[in-house]
Amino acid sequence: MNPNGRVTRVGMATLLALLVVLAGVATPVAATSYDEYQQPELTTAVQGSNVVVPGETTTLRIGIQNRGTSVTNSEGSVERLAQVFQSAGVKPGAAMATTAHVEAGSAPVDVRTGTQSVGTVAPDNRQQVPVEIEVAENAQPGTYRIPVELEYQYVRAVSVDGDEQFITRRDGSVRTHVTVRVDESVRLGVDGVDGENLRANEDGRVSVTVSNEGSETASDAELMLRENDQLTPRTNGVSLGTLDPGETATADFRVGVADVENTGTYAVPFQLRYEDGNGVVRTSVVRTGSVTIEDAPSFDLSANSTDLYVDSTGEVTLSVTNTGDRRVENARAELQPAEPFSPLSTSASLGTLAPGETGTATFKLEVADRAVAQEYPLTFTIVHEDAYDERVESDSRTVPVTVGPEMTIETSGSPTVAAGATETVEVTITNTGEGVMRDAVARINVNTPFETDDDTAYIGELEPGESTTVTFTVTADGAATPKTYSVDTTVKYDNTFGRTVVSDVTPTAVEVTESEGGLLSTILSFLGL
Repeated sequence: MNPNGRVTRVGMATLLALLVVLAGVATPVAATSYDEYQQPELTTAVQGSNVVVPGETTTLRIGIQNRGTSVTNSEGSVERLAQVFQSAGVKPGAAMATTAHVEAGSAPVDVRTGTQSVGTVAPDNRQQVPVEIEVAENAQPGTYRIPVELEYQYVRAVSVDGDEQFITRRDGSVRTHVTVRVDESVRLGVDGVDGENLRANEDGRVSVTVSNEGSETASDAELMLRENDQLTPRTNGVSLGTLDPGETATADFRVGVADVENTGTYAVPFQLRYEDGNGVVRTSVVRTGSVTIEDAPSFDLSANSTDLYVDSTGEVTLSVTNTGDRRVENARAELQPAEPFSPLSTSASLGTLAPGETGTATFKLEVADRAVAQEYPLTFTIVHEDAYDERVESDSRTVPVTVGPEMTIETSGSPTVAAGATETVEVTITNTGEGVMRDAVARINVNTPFETDDDTAYIGELEPGESTTVTFTVTADGAATPKTYSVDTTVKYDNTFGRTVVSDVTPTAVEVTESEGGLLSTILSFLGL
């Protein structure tokens, strides 16, 4: 302390230590005062690297340091001053309630961070604030100053008189700056993008022309197409070699197209990976172009069935119409198996379908015997090839088909056989089903009291509702009781598709009558006379 009682250039740490030590020393109660005659001295600097490149967005960490010392004067009880400082939450020599506002100034940057609260910056201490900046893509290499405006409060005076205390604060501000250096860099430019065969769910091609709009040569340059919601690269990392400033290059990418909902123009992101002049591997800022993506092909489906009956084999003819606006190459219809059908074929060619053109595909199906005569859904998928001969599936589509009742027959007539006699009986067989019986053969299955060596009869073709009469030779046992007996009758036939089908068993009534001629007739018959 000088002879006038003035303490000069005392740092905050020293002053606080002095106040704390002296706080324990008893002094007479008297008016006490404290004055500061110098504001805090705040400086700024970038912490870490201050090197940026054109086009990038980065965060600068700006350090704010208080290099000031306090020129002060105090009188009276140090203990009472210390109590006031502690209770008021103020610090001698500190910049309190500090805020920082960063501007671009003449630098080629856009400052994205607004005014920030820094808090208290004590003497010989520093705080740090992050500031996000975007460097202009056309920024020229060089060193630039970015202004920083700091505003704060500091303690100007403290006075204590009896039970009363007074704290005087002053506002201060300082305009300082930080320095950044814009390096030479490679800057990717997208000059044009073309798309080919870019359709939903297919593979297509993206061709792009890029240029180096920066000031540095890109060595071992490799162009990448970044995946997005619409496009997935199948090939990537196309080598461009050396790309000098102002030079252009072209790259092709095979891409997979997602199942986009609508035809439209979509962004395509690109990025360049390269070595700079120091051999350091870097990546450029992502730049975008745009391409048009078309809808997936669309189809209209309908079906007709032929001879599709319960417990039989039938056919379904599927008609497929291309309702889109482009040709579909090597189209196929695929059937998804489902009860009560057992497909004999599940895939059939439709050929190449131009817009509006219709193709047909035929499928043979076996219908289970437990099926019910009714309408059933059949589910199909239309498959075609994209520009890379890759399989592309449409959404599944369902069409209804009708299954008719099982093919049946009825028998009629009044065949009779005398006990002990061998006779030819006639049976009328009617096709009561809905399909044609081809190459049909009727058969009877006899039990006691009948025997036969002639149990089959050829019918040929029998249309629905058509009847024909066939004959069988039957022998009745001589001891047979005269009455009506049941003989099982079936018809084996070929359906429309050459599949052999056997009808359900149908009973045919055959009457056994009294023996003719008595014992003598029976003996003569036995002797063959």
